[in-house]
Amino acid sequence: MKKTTIAQPRRLGLLQTDGGRAAPPRGRFAYAPGDRIAGDLTVIGHLAVGRFGQLYQVWSANEWCALTCKIVSPRRRDDRAAVAALRREARILRQVRHPAIVRSFGGGEHDGLPFLLMEYLKGPSLFDVIENGRDRRLEPNDAVRVAVHIGAALYHLHRRGFLYLDMKPANMLLRDGVPVVVDLDAVRRISDQRRPVRRVGTAPYMAPEHVRREPLSRACDVYGLGALLYEMLTGRWPFEHVYEEEAPSDDDARQYPQIRGIAPPPVREFAPDVSASLERIVMRCLAPDAADRYASMHPLLLELAEELDEPAALWPAGVTTERRSTPRG
Repeated sequence: MKKTTIAQPRRLGLLQTDGGRAAPPRGRFAYAPGDRIAGDLTVIGHLAVGRFGQLYQVWSANEWCALTCKIVSPRRRDDRAAVAALRREARILRQVRHPAIVRSFGGGEHDGLPFLLMEYLKGPSLFDVIENGRDRRLEPNDAVRVAVHIGAALYHLHRRGFLYLDMKPANMLLRDGVPVVVDLDAVRRISDQRRPVRRVGTAPYMAPEHVRREPLSRACDVYGLGALLYEMLTGRWPFEHVYEEEAPSDDDARQYPQIRGIAPPPVREFAPDVSASLERIVMRCLAPDAADRYASMHPLLLELAEELDEPAALWPAGVTTERRSTPRG
């Protein structure tokens, strides 16, 4: 088995690629613990600073619990794109409701800055879980279980008419052992005709047509989930052997290896313990041509579920499950 080669600077750089970054020094945050936001919210901790906003742990006097507050950064006050992104995320969260998607608690405006309130998820993130795994790998059964939960969240989004488009481990936080999808500011409406204005997403997980800014479909999220599953199983990005130390330039799509019309190396080249059937599923998700991938999340989820040792693996450890007996007669 080939040894995983992703260097620490590259792993940390993944968080800094167009859609989230690790929390900077506290001086970068606009509010300190003890400060009030919109009157009933008290800042009790710093979480992260993203492209457009800042994330705080706050205590809500109205809800009487800790929540996550995502607020537009003061330096982005006059940035219409930043304000629109947060308001779009708030609208989307009001329209979706799924156990594997972060829950919304409303929002408002503070000092002219819109903010969004969400459930507070302590984590860890899937990024942390992968980093602490042996050779950055998860056991196949665990990787499939994670993929099924995330795929179910994406399926719910698709049924509501949305594409996620920003797959990466840092955007998945664990709640009682189950991954929860967060950071929906890249979500877009499904449209067969609309070409994206900008390339929003994280390079190693983006489908070829996404990189080329062609009209996007559910197949983009199928590719993203396949790329995530590939990483969980092998400890590598699908095109780890091609990517340079720095992320590809947004100005030159030719630097993205996935648009060259080739498939990444087979999963079992780096993880021989993975079954041939699971490898086939992952590689189909990563097909260069969208027409060769799963048409939707539903058939993909059905095939992934067949790879689990037992259905109960979909629930966190310790949850009691009972099988209902079949009534006679």
